[in-house]
Amino acid sequence: MSPSITLIGRINEAYQITFDAWLSSQSLEFGQTRLSDDSDNFDVFRYDLSAPLSTEVASKLKDALLEKANVTGIDHVLQLATHTIEDAGLAVFDMDSTLIKAEVMDELAVEMGIGEQISAVTASAMRGEIDFTESFTQRLSLLNGLSSEVMDSVYERIVHMDGIKVLMSALNRFGWKTAILSGGFTYFADRVKADYDMTEVHANVLEVVDGVLTGKHIGPIVDGIRKETLLTSLVEKYDVDWTKTIACGDGANDLLMLNRASLGVALHAKPIVREQAPSPISYLGLDGILYLLGMTSKQIRDIN
Repeated sequence: MSPSITLIGRINEAYQITFDAWLSSQSLEFGQTRLSDDSDNFDVFRYDLSAPLSTEVASKLKDALLEKANVTGIDHVLQLATHTIEDAGLAVFDMDSTLIKAEVMDELAVEMGIGEQISAVTASAMRGEIDFTESFTQRLSLLNGLSSEVMDSVYERIVHMDGIKVLMSALNRFGWKTAILSGGFTYFADRVKADYDMTEVHANVLEVVDGVLTGKHIGPIVDGIRKETLLTSLVEKYDVDWTKTIACGDGANDLLMLNRASLGVALHAKPIVREQAPSPISYLGLDGILYLLGMTSKQIRDIN
């Protein structure tokens, strides 16, 4: 399973020449494949490297590629092993700001009239500046007294992440198991699961008494450690080889599972996550993962 580098963005011929020369200067032998086509308004090129990378070389290469991504706005995604859509396995996803373009806790806080207060704490937690579990319990306590009847309307106004339908259709077509591992809430995660025919959900359960949120949760909090534990248990449950695992998330509490899975995709992630996750992507939405699985634009269109 050879390593590869995938470039996603607006890539002109001059940059291709420059990048090819840079790769050669790193003593890397490679073959190039164009995965996008003329109907796309972006470009995707995959560089298959001829030999495995040592840990030291891989680390330095990843850092250099991230710097190039930050400067050019083009994703430069290193994968240490080849992954294919046909080789079905297990794909797990964070929900808030990954499968949906919202943080559910923040949206509920808007209904309480304390949206700005809670969103600032949420953002800090996702950047890894404060402890997730502590911030979760503090923010949740402020929702005490909120009517549970607002949750349906909150879900209806939430925008889903670009490319989610395309990605889930492809994964389902090829027989992948898909799970939501979320620090958000089951009410919303169950809705996303149903919308896209995903396999299962693990998220936090809101305590509701007489139709009102109590500001408390039921059961263990799904934090970063629990996400990694759940990923491991799902691998065992579905008897999946670790080489066939994908994890995708955007926050600091996703880093453990991103680094445990064979393909750990940090989607539109916070800076600390981009730096520490294996494969950060920002140019496309969730459909960008399909290119990391070797699919061409034509193959993606044919499925959907």
